[in-house]
Amino acid sequence: MRLRSTEPVEDVYPGLPPPYDGDTREETATVHANVDPAIAVIHAPSAMLAEQARDIQSTLSAMRHPDGRAPGSIAVIAIEASEQAAILTANIAVSAALSGLRTLIVDMEHSGFVQHRLLGMNARTGSPDDMDEPFQLVQPSSIRSLFVMAAPQQDGCAIDGSPLAPLSQRLSSLTAHFDLCLVDASHIDDLAHAAGSADCAIVAVQRDQTSTSELKAVINKMTMLNTVLIGTIMLI
Repeated sequence: MRLRSTEPVEDVYPGLPPPYDGDTREETATVHANVDPAIAVIHAPSAMLAEQARDIQSTLSAMRHPDGRAPGSIAVIAIEASEQAAILTANIAVSAALSGLRTLIVDMEHSGFVQHRLLGMNARTGSPDDMDEPFQLVQPSSIRSLFVMAAPQQDGCAIDGSPLAPLSQRLSSLTAHFDLCLVDASHIDDLAHAAGSADCAIVAVQRDQTSTSELKAVINKMTMLNTVLIGTIMLI
């Protein structure tokens, strides 16, 4: 059985921008000039993608743990929909920033730092040990209140030979300074790695492509990993 939506079919996800060739883009005086057209919240605010992003952003912003705390960081995990999930993640973050929330997107090398590309930025990369002072990897975007961080690969060991803590733990010193922290785990194939990248997760599924059995398998594995699943998103 495939997961289906009653919403009308519309191709709302343009392709991802190509990887950078290493050249630094010129700064322009025009606000948001470098932001990719895939960011519908800016370029097509009445489009279905923009509306979905705003709805999800409102839900995430209001979400609280039973003790009243806001989630520290939220990973967006994709099932067969990595490109669409990455674009939706960017739109949610931009929507949050435009609403006045101090927002952080954590970008991953697995996607070629797609969030930086969507926002017209070059990633400030570092080593896993740089996460001891993660603020040095955080960059402001051209959108007020929106910041982006290129997360180093979390595989292997630190310089002293000790195993690296999960990314969610290494982000903990950052998240208290932001109203919303989204981790783009859309391109991470290892579910355990993706689930360990944030305090909780939402799963994005592909309309008419993801089966219920696939979704159940992911949910069961996340339960075994003690990952807090706060919801699923159907990519329209």
